[in-house]
Amino acid sequence: MRTLAASLVLLVITLNVTRGAEPQKVPVSELGHEFVLTGKLQVPLGKLAKVRGVIVEGPYKGYEGGKNLSVQWINGKYTQKYLQIPIESPFKVFVRNSQDEDNKPVKLKYGRTYEMEVYETGGYVGTPGEVFQKGIAILQTTDHYFRTEVIQVTAKRVAPITFTPEMFVGDNALLQGKAISEHGKAVMVGDGWKIIVRKEKPWPMHMEGKTIETLGVTGPDIGGKVYEFLKGEARLVFLKDQIGRDVELRGRAWSNNGNWWLEYRDSELDVEGMENLPGWEANNHGRSMIIKGRLEKTRLPPLRERPGAPGQQLKEFFIVRNPSWEPLPALLSPERPLPKLKSKP
Repeated sequence: MRTLAASLVLLVITLNVTRGAEPQKVPVSELGHEFVLTGKLQVPLGKLAKVRGVIVEGPYKGYEGGKNLSVQWINGKYTQKYLQIPIESPFKVFVRNSQDEDNKPVKLKYGRTYEMEVYETGGYVGTPGEVFQKGIAILQTTDHYFRTEVIQVTAKRVAPITFTPEMFVGDNALLQGKAISEHGKAVMVGDGWKIIVRKEKPWPMHMEGKTIETLGVTGPDIGGKVYEFLKGEARLVFLKDQIGRDVELRGRAWSNNGNWWLEYRDSELDVEGMENLPGWEANNHGRSMIIKGRLEKTRLPPLRERPGAPGQQLKEFFIVRNPSWEPLPALLSPERPLPKLKSKP
């Protein structure tokens, strides 16, 4: 049996073919025999996996709504890959052994972290585009795509996960701490750990004592939970600490009513002439990117409203002046704000 990482959007399996070649057709009758589909967890569909993550609310529209699991740990390995999957628990018998600290059955609540046994399953949802072209479909729906969800088998509430260097030794990761200069070295200090970011010089004054993050590879513990940063970059985190400075902000572009803005963590900020930047595309909506320029503060109409609308009041926003942009393949999960709750828990 061959295990293949199937595209769960189009169910296209290329089997080592060159770009542009005809996708190989996989008979449904062979699934589970000759071919095995792996899901977002990178585990074969229908196979039990142990995961940890936060319960969040899915998108309001479409087939991804309701309770979702924002995954942070899979089968003993921590992950910062953005991974959010709808979660269901259709069989009460599955959760009767899942008990909380009061010895009561677990009821998943938004914002809490759980360790679970789950299996991933899926199927096609939505309507093929050809149906719309024929004028047959009249209901609002999505394109035809392969949707997966995880089925909860057991669950227990655990403490929220805080990423630390020991979880990602030798792997690319985003870690956050405070910039402290020690013995002429630039050090990032976390809760019970330190990373020596630069040995040859201390932090510049504008970073000293501020919250920073490293994005890159950290080596193993050299003693006493002290680590060395092997490669990557270090930068300030909070926008208020970067006003008046040149910045490189990793975020996502969004648009509404003809207006564009950048979502950076939990903040929405204006980018000067965003839609007129060289190479800008209409399908940049929701795209991950880096915005470079000088960060300032200014007063603007609400970013989601058309300028000049009746009764508009100016509000204070961060703005990137003289910007440029470049696309990113994807943001890591710590760079994406958790969805805001739209319904009752």
